[in-house]
Amino acid sequence: DSGDSRDRSRPHFLQRLRRLQSIARGKSQGQSRRHTLMAPLESGSSQLFFDSSAIDGPFDVYECGTLAGTRVVPDPPPPGTSYGKQRSSRNAKKARRVHGSEEVEDCWNRLFLEGYQADVRVSTGDGSQILSHSCILGIRSPVLRSMLEEARIEHGFRNILISGVPSEAVRVFIRFLYSSRFEQGEMKKYALHLLVLSHVFSVQSLKIVCTDQLERFFLAPDNVVDVLQLARLCDAPRLSLICTRMIVGDFKTISLSEGWKVMRRANPSLEQELLEFLVEVDTARKS
Repeated sequence: DSGDSRDRSRPHFLQRLRRLQSIARGKSQGQSRRHTLMAPLESGSSQLFFDSSAIDGPFDVYECGTLAGTRVVPDPPPPGTSYGKQRSSRNAKKARRVHGSEEVEDCWNRLFLEGYQADVRVSTGDGSQILSHSCILGIRSPVLRSMLEEARIEHGFRNILISGVPSEAVRVFIRFLYSSRFEQGEMKKYALHLLVLSHVFSVQSLKIVCTDQLERFFLAPDNVVDVLQLARLCDAPRLSLICTRMIVGDFKTISLSEGWKVMRRANPSLEQELLEFLVEVDTARKS
């Protein structure tokens, strides 16, 4: 039975190998190697595909080539073939490229820190200036791109102003635009300012980071009402939900905080919304 099944499978493999030869070497060269490629098939040998000299060329072409415009994927060869070794080599190259991404991030970070070939001066509210590159700022933020297109040029530098937050927060923000990196201490100190900057300048990746950092390290009963109002202004729905849940979970304590008192005077509609939500939660718990 095994011999019959092998005989029935021969035409299929022969046809594939013949087409393979035609693609890889051309008809004339294919004729000279036909015996080497097809001898195991014709003899019924169990060593099919173990001859590395017969596999290296054809299967490279067969993996990447097309027949009549249709991609053909070969059956996987048994372990130990040179094809498997090639795949391992390719995986190793991919791993090296991934590892190399850290080096690329280091280069972007150095570009920011050293200001090499900078063409933008970012001024802050206290008069400090941060050297930057218009191509980086413009590609990361459509708002900054618009500002740069309208900015005045003096001595080869475009000049823009980012005010309303501490100058160090602006520096952390711009560094993030280059390399998506930040120091943990700086993030904890300026997370609220960076959330505002991420919203104003449409940097969604930074908004996600700020939401995570505020949730993990910053939220507390005495500031959750303030963070909730800021989250709503900055269109951060996950942070808004987290704050609302914290308020409902510890309402007695939070309703006595200074933040709640200020919110009651400045934003009574939000207080009403929170109270209605609290009633709905209590009703759901009792039902």
